[in-house]
Amino acid sequence: MSRIARYAAVALILGLAAVLTLAFARDPHDIKTGTVGKPAPAFALPSLTGSATVSLDQYKGKIVVLNFWSSWCIPCKQENPALTDVWERYRGTDVVLIGIVFQDSADAAREYTARLGNTWASALDGDGRMALSYGVFGPPETYFIGADGIIAGRHIGPIDEQTLMTGIETLRAKSATR
Repeated sequence: MSRIARYAAVALILGLAAVLTLAFARDPHDIKTGTVGKPAPAFALPSLTGSATVSLDQYKGKIVVLNFWSSWCIPCKQENPALTDVWERYRGTDVVLIGIVFQDSADAAREYTARLGNTWASALDGDGRMALSYGVFGPPETYFIGADGIIAGRHIGPIDEQTLMTGIETLRAKSATR
């Protein structure tokens, strides 16, 4: 191997290491999406229970917490107790929680919700078009949609109860001033 080829190989390895270091140093919560501040993309998806369709139009005038999840996603399991607690707290109010099954089979998703006792509406995004329209990178991701239908915020990664409640209460206060 010639001296130039060795230098080129070393430079290539160092360049790759630098790119990977910079990529992993970035906090994924800082990834921006063009959907925040814009109207939430409409959807009508099959319900996970198979009994109906879940659509955003059903919840016009309500605050919607839209959570993209998968049964194979470990952080999704970690955030589930927070989602359950917040759902129980706001159930029957002006707040709705909708789960969107992301890149998962219906059977695995049904088993997951049964095992964890999730009672909020979940829908199947079979072809992933809805996730794409929201700018989802991977589960879990949570979107806060105001009563006006505008996406007010997005949380990447497992969400905790305080973050959920802060997002909801901020939107409730905004709705109350209108």
